[in-house]
Amino acid sequence: MPPAILPILLLVALGIAFMMLTRRVARRIGRSPDHFGTTDSAHDFVGRVYRIGGAGLFVFLLMRSIVPNVDAAAGLISILSRPAVAWSGFMVMVMGSAVIVVAQVQMGASWRIGLDQDRTGLVTTGLFAWSRNPTFLGMMAVVLGAFLMVPTTVTSAVLAACWVAFSVQIRMEEEHLLRMHGSDYDAYRAAAPRWIGRSVKASCVAADADA
Repeated sequence: MPPAILPILLLVALGIAFMMLTRRVARRIGRSPDHFGTTDSAHDFVGRVYRIGGAGLFVFLLMRSIVPNVDAAAGLISILSRPAVAWSGFMVMVMGSAVIVVAQVQMGASWRIGLDQDRTGLVTTGLFAWSRNPTFLGMMAVVLGAFLMVPTTVTSAVLAACWVAFSVQIRMEEEHLLRMHGSDYDAYRAAAPRWIGRSVKASCVAADADA
């Protein structure tokens, strides 16, 4: 099995990179790009789910590196507890982390955490040509990879909660961007899928243009 410290070190490195890039955006725009608050709105509730879920996952991974038999106590799913599955999970976490960092870099000053009512740019190139939400895709990969590394009822609950929270946040952001960018976002939505791939509509348009 992979050493228990590996996913912890990866999450720490990801957190440092995330904070550094976020601070760089804050300096460029003159304020924090984090727009999650403490109200009882759906938007801020999703933000709390992110924080609690992320902190819970990190604490659990940290505990299992220092306390014996935590996996069994957390409801180990034995059928998935295999070295090959665990190493595959770690690679999924690495790839997901890379996608998060690259997406944040490619968004530049348009990077936001939550919904910003001020107008931001619409990024459609790089990873965003293949996914409308590469950051969420990367985050989902990180959590999925953690589940594969440590398949327990705890990590499966975190995975399910993140899927629901990400799906809700994505839809709120899509509605927000459509109001902000109108037809430009509508065209982009037709060209890039919500998660990953190439839009069938975009492929048809390209084929018609080549004909």
